[in-house]
Formats: sequence, C-alpha cells, structure tokens
Amino acid sequence: MKKAEPSVAAGSEPGRAATRAATTVIGPGACFVGNLSGEEDVMVAGRLEGTIRVAEDVKVVAGGEVEGEIEARSVFVGGTVKGQIVATERAELANTAVVEGSVQAPKVIIAEGAQLEGSVAMTAGGKPKHSKE
Repeated sequence: MKKAEPSVAAGSEPGRAATRAATTVIGPGACFVGNLSGEEDVMVAGRLEGTIRVAEDVKVVAGGEVEGEIEARSVFVGGTVKGQIVATERAELANTAVVEGSVQAPKVIIAEGAQLEGSVAMTAGGKPKHSKE
C-alpha cells in the first residue's frame, strides 16, 4: 500500500505542507477556565479564561473571547482578547477584533476597524520583552 503524501491545504501558506492533524476547538457555547498548551492549532469561538501556549496557530474568531495571555506561532483575532499576545511569526487583528493589551510579533497586521487599547511591538522572533518567570 502506498503512503499518502502530505498535501497543501486550501488557504495555507504556499510550500507549507498540511501535516497538522488536529485543532483544539472551544465551541461557541463553551467556557474553559485554565491553561491550555500543546503542539496543535487552537480555535476559540466561545470563552477561555487563562493562558494559551501552543507551538502552532491560535484563532479567536468573531464572538470568541480570551481573557489571558496568548503565545503561539501566529495569532489571528476576530473576537475579543484581554491580555498579552505574543506571536513568533505573525499577529493579525481583523476588523471585528477588540484587544485590550499588548501585541508582540515580527509581523503585525491591524485591519481598519479593529480596536486596540495597548501597545504594539514588532520584535524579531516575537520573543517576549518581559518574562513573568
């Protein structure tokens, strides 16, 4: 039997194989309290109170809420985030985003209409300036 080759998923970056198998989803009616960490993508459509630290991508979609810190490869916000966002590659605030806190990444995209009350730092590698350890 022939092994399946990784394919490029629709909407993914060119030349990047779609090898991720799973996404952790906090659904629209769910509320999660605690810290979330892992190697896979996370999508928040409900409410999360705590810290998200993942190696891949975090999406806070319209209607989703995060109260706490987000650390990931890339972070997309279409909902509400109250806390620090640190991305090692890219942070994007959609026109529906409401962010109260700092955004730190090498690439930061803020759409017209996004609300940001805080600071933006475009740093090499998205490494946090302040460590809470």
